[in-house]
Amino acid sequence: MFWAAFGHNKRSNLVTIKGDPDAPLRRVTAKRYIEVLTEYLPTILDFDSIFMQDNASIYIARLVRNWFEEMAIQLVDWPPYSPDMNPIENLWKMLKAKIIELHPELIFMKDNDTTRQHLIDAAEEAWELLEEELLNKLALGMQNRIDALKAAGGWYTKY
Repeated sequence: MFWAAFGHNKRSNLVTIKGDPDAPLRRVTAKRYIEVLTEYLPTILDFDSIFMQDNASIYIARLVRNWFEEMAIQLVDWPPYSPDMNPIENLWKMLKAKIIELHPELIFMKDNDTTRQHLIDAAEEAWELLEEELLNKLALGMQNRIDALKAAGGWYTKY
């Protein structure tokens, strides 16, 4: 699983979150997520920042909610069934396109450890090549997303 965050004139590293070997199916857990947040979130947050994430189960786990509360980091409060308005979803799509542009061979490679490492390296390369102007445009457009969601009464918008 990849994790990254950005804001106006700020971006974290692109981080690969490894699955927890002690978890069922070795999935990424809230504990692993908190490790990433602890290391990387302070590099991009200001004292008045509001952090945005979706309602994925590890993101809303009690352990994670408590961590944000202890760190006094304000979160966007999404309704449980709202459309995903987080601009990073747009950025993930653009990142995938950049990865394929730079490394089209990944499409046909077998699923194995070598290919996974190649994908990680390609994703990190592509992340660094995403232009700051693009990230700023997405960050600054957040108010438009919120206004559109309110106008639509919590239903779908063009975002």
